[in-house]
Amino acid sequence: MQRTVKLEGWSSPVVEAITHTTFEADGQTLFRPDGCWDFAIMKTAAGTMVLRTGLTTAAVTHQFSAGDEILAIAFKASSYMSLMPGETMRDEGVVLETIGRDRFWLGTDVIEIPTLETVDGFVEKLLKNSIVEDNTVVASIVSGHPMAMSERTLQRHFLKTTGLTYKAFTQIERAQKAVALLQQGRPAADVAFALGYADQPHMIRSIKAIMGETPGAIAKR
Repeated sequence: MQRTVKLEGWSSPVVEAITHTTFEADGQTLFRPDGCWDFAIMKTAAGTMVLRTGLTTAAVTHQFSAGDEILAIAFKASSYMSLMPGETMRDEGVVLETIGRDRFWLGTDVIEIPTLETVDGFVEKLLKNSIVEDNTVVASIVSGHPMAMSERTLQRHFLKTTGLTYKAFTQIERAQKAVALLQQGRPAADVAFALGYADQPHMIRSIKAIMGETPGAIAKR
């Protein structure tokens, strides 16, 4: 069992979503690719850990204990950190060094560990200090209205910022849409057709590779 709170009514040019999850019993969960990179503040009986992850291309299993908490700040694909560029962070996670109970090192900066109540100030500081910036070229590609420049330049920007090719990114997006439709109860064959998969077996293989579960398992869940 888990209880998740999503921060509503707050927006940022670089943040996609903010969620706080409390686990009420021991177990495991799948962290699926979502086209974002994250700061994850993980609180356990052993203490607090600050994890910086890059964009992922496959699901990751996370083991948790009752009482564990995770504050996840998901940053848009178009945002980036020069200190930890997307091209080196793909499918990677880095545990950042903490100082006492409430601060951590981010490069040469000492940052206060955010809570659900202070996360807006945390993001503002990252932007103000140019720790996190927005790549307008990548933002234009993700929005479906790419800026006027050569295809090669667009692809280079996208790969450097996100760590993924645009094709790989769109495959993750399509798998996300498929999962959402399956969870709504749509038949798998209809979902495969609606999202342009070659056929239902193609969709099954693609979703299993990216999301870690078959469409049948996702629909049951």
